[in-house]
Amino acid sequence: MGEASATVLLVEDNPGDARLIQEMLADGSGSRFRLWRADRLSAGLDMLSSGLVGVVLLDLSLPDSLGIETFCTMFAHAPQVPIIVLTGTDDEVMALHAVKTGAQDYLIKGEVNSNLLLRAMRYAMERKEAERALRESEERYALAAAGANDGLWDWHLQTGHAYFSPRWKSMLGFGDDDIGHDPEAWLALIHGDDIDGFRAQLNAPQTLSGAPLNAEYRIRTRAGDYRWMLCRGMAVRDRDGRPLRMAGSQTDIHDRKLAEERLLRDSLHDGLTGLPNRNLIIHRLHQAIDRMQRQSSRRFAVLFLDLDRFKNVNDSLGHTTGDKLLIECGRRLGLCCRPHDTLARLGGDEFVLLLEDIDEEMDAIRVADRIQRHFATPFVISGYELFMNCSIGIALSAPGYRHPDELLRDADTAMYRAKADGKACYALFDSDMHHRAVAALDMESSLRRSIDRQAFVLHYQPVIELETGRIAAFEALIRWPHETRGLIPPTEFIPLAEETGLILPIGRWALREACRQLRRWQGADERLAKLGIGVNLSARQFSDEGLVGQVADVLAETGLPPACLKLEITESILMVNAQVALARLNPLRAMGVRISMDDFGTGYSSLSYLQRFPIDTLKIDQSFIGAMTHTIEGAEIVRAILNLGKALHLEVIAEGSDSAEQVAMLRAMGCPLTQGYFFSPPLPEHEAAAMLMRKGGPLPGP
Repeated sequence: MGEASATVLLVEDNPGDARLIQEMLADGSGSRFRLWRADRLSAGLDMLSSGLVGVVLLDLSLPDSLGIETFCTMFAHAPQVPIIVLTGTDDEVMALHAVKTGAQDYLIKGEVNSNLLLRAMRYAMERKEAERALRESEERYALAAAGANDGLWDWHLQTGHAYFSPRWKSMLGFGDDDIGHDPEAWLALIHGDDIDGFRAQLNAPQTLSGAPLNAEYRIRTRAGDYRWMLCRGMAVRDRDGRPLRMAGSQTDIHDRKLAEERLLRDSLHDGLTGLPNRNLIIHRLHQAIDRMQRQSSRRFAVLFLDLDRFKNVNDSLGHTTGDKLLIECGRRLGLCCRPHDTLARLGGDEFVLLLEDIDEEMDAIRVADRIQRHFATPFVISGYELFMNCSIGIALSAPGYRHPDELLRDADTAMYRAKADGKACYALFDSDMHHRAVAALDMESSLRRSIDRQAFVLHYQPVIELETGRIAAFEALIRWPHETRGLIPPTEFIPLAEETGLILPIGRWALREACRQLRRWQGADERLAKLGIGVNLSARQFSDEGLVGQVADVLAETGLPPACLKLEITESILMVNAQVALARLNPLRAMGVRISMDDFGTGYSSLSYLQRFPIDTLKIDQSFIGAMTHTIEGAEIVRAILNLGKALHLEVIAEGSDSAEQVAMLRAMGCPLTQGYFFSPPLPEHEAAAMLMRKGGPLPGP
């Protein structure tokens, strides 16, 4: 859109969504917009009546109108203005209905970004302009036809003599004397791909019997180029029903055909890379499946490709550079294809390659290897040298496939396996992958149901004072009692919860329940007033802007003293974004909550961050405790961490003390605190309570 400005009418009642759209428009490089906003349909219609609106962004769910009626009302008031529908993921079917009814496009709110929004607006206005140009062209034809401005022709079938009007000839750049009266001179100008079809229509029995002739063809002009023409005509018969002559008109429809071809190409090709889009690859996959079902030897393969760490490029260098990189990736992928293969861009950084007529799976593997070799060379984009890899999933044709979505699904599943295997590689789909994917989906559904029911439990592992044998604190560890599988350990469901975002409600529940349980224990025995509780925070929880407020609310709700709560985080969480880490830790530390560094020694282990971040406790990773009794180096690492903690006035806890030998060594080194199976595994609430209330003072030691 360059320097030109356009008035954008945003009809959206949600202030947050409206603000995001406004920010996206403001971020658009080289684009200038006037933004009008209405929070109701009625207000939007009033603004639309000004005649100044260039494009409409329309939410279908408004206070005074809902669903498809919202679009229909807006469209009826100004059909000449392009409308882009804004919708949520659950209303995508309704949005598609709107597109079929006349909307130019739809965008899903949660998936839209500045680049996508600007591109959709640009294409919507271009398509609307093309439609307007097409409509005006048809109107011009009607006026021209009414003024006898079309080229006229008259062919006497009995004599073979033909008449072509001066306008008929001038449309093609010829003078009156350039074309004689031989109809073959006319037919000789028609494009070779169109002539056989036109002759067949001319000689068809129904045409010769008086049915209207209506044919489109390309015809050569005097300049040597071809233009699209619409030929209309009708045969005149004698009393015996024999055709005597045929007469009609020739209309220039070149602009209309080009517009139709452009619109058809836009509907089947990606606007950025020019590659086939999802619609076209789905069509090609349908054809491949049909051919294989007719002839089982016609094997093919689908390669699903996803660029590794592409988001980093967009986030660091901007979407313009990201788009240029996608274009270049598409070009390199094209070098790996045969002429009859189909390379498509599904969207974002996802590509699909259909390999037809392969003999064996090695053919697909060789293509995957070729792609990886082409990607090994760095990309030079906007002056930056970028190293980009891709993960490839391969699905081979099989009789069981009936729909393209099944092939894309399985190739996508294999691609995720390739990513899990270390990126920059490929994986072949097998049935086990599908079963695992279904199992993961089932587990996710069960996890969501369990969240709704709060069907989780906490187990508590004691932290022991080595000098006295008393319990200094507990670490709260979540467990999931599954309805059919029994108790599921966190190693199985926490990664899924992290991936899906379900870790946030699970983490909130665990924090509240741990604090509530400790407060109940403290209320039952005043000697437990200083007993602490450790609660683990995941990376997703730590990055949540509402974390500090959640902790404050839980402490206020339960009445637990802040000093009794210890939040456990890993080294890697701190190093992702130091500014975010400080923004979380400082207010937590200010309210009196203690911070524990979990699994210390396995990550960065930098002395600088021990000084930079407000940390109270170091937890020595159990891998070092396990190695301590086997190697001198292992023992010295533990000793060094203990000395480091003492020097920095940090509390130190040794995790994973599972044997008497380990405990003896830790005691000899002066380790103050430990936890492990030697003393106790994680216990259900009632067993942990029994341990706390056990008479006799210190717990039995080694």
